[in-house]
Amino acid sequence: MFLDIFKEFLYLFMEISVLFLSISFLISIVNQKYEGIFKKQLGNDKISSYFKAIFLGALTPFCSCSTIPLLKAFLEAKVKLSVCLAYLFTSPLINPIIFAMLFVAFGLKLSLIYVIFLVVFIFIISFIFSKFKEEDFLKITTKYSTPNIFTQNAKNFNKVVFKQSSCCVNSQNKEQHKINFKKLFKESFRNYKKILPYIVIAMLVGAFIHDFIPQETLQKYLNGNEIVSIILAAFLGVLLYLRVETIIPIGLVLLQMGISQGVIMSFLIAGAGCSLPELILLKQMFKMKFLFLFVVIILSVAISFGIFINII
Repeated sequence: MFLDIFKEFLYLFMEISVLFLSISFLISIVNQKYEGIFKKQLGNDKISSYFKAIFLGALTPFCSCSTIPLLKAFLEAKVKLSVCLAYLFTSPLINPIIFAMLFVAFGLKLSLIYVIFLVVFIFIISFIFSKFKEEDFLKITTKYSTPNIFTQNAKNFNKVVFKQSSCCVNSQNKEQHKINFKKLFKESFRNYKKILPYIVIAMLVGAFIHDFIPQETLQKYLNGNEIVSIILAAFLGVLLYLRVETIIPIGLVLLQMGISQGVIMSFLIAGAGCSLPELILLKQMFKMKFLFLFVVIILSVAISFGIFINII
């Protein structure tokens, strides 16, 4: 048992570490090459910014923990918190892989309802957050005080290499940014070391609770009163650490055992949308007030969608 937990920990730790370093490195290159692209595309409260964030989240097939590196990059690029949350809520719940698996397992109708319901709900919730002060939820040091790859790049903005062009019109010089890949990687690694203790703790928790509850137990406790079962499924989902790609096959087995689609979808959304390891990682950036609201929102989405599916 302990050997299995250790193997799972190594797998999760390596996955998150590689993702964090590679995403941070890639984002820093893009941000320096195309100065302020994230701020320009996502940095306002326009309706389009929310849907861009949702679309980006839908293109990134990450689990709940794997969304953290890109979320952190957006916050450091000073993208609005409410827009960042649209990405945070979307990424683990909607992507082409999930849609394909839902289509195969449950059919086109349920798959489309799942996507439309989540997009609408995520947009509304994210937009509501725009009405509050960001300082109420964010730790100040995360967004304003902590040195990061983006602010350091901004300081180096004037360090431009000029190349003399022969026979150019009006003798104008062309400005080109010289990207120091080694320096950017070192900065990404420094950011990684700051969050490393949170990663270790989160992945230990994730490894311990991974597939902790067997399918027989789920069938036993989720086969009673529909409303109670949907609520219980949501709470069980939050306590576990599972990818949607893992939950869907489990859900298909539960469906064959007689568990309703509403209960299964409640379990799927809660399990993929929130987990204890993710909350540990988010604690580095957010106050406890936000973490509480985050759990409540995911549970609300899961339970409301489960009831909605059973009604229709």
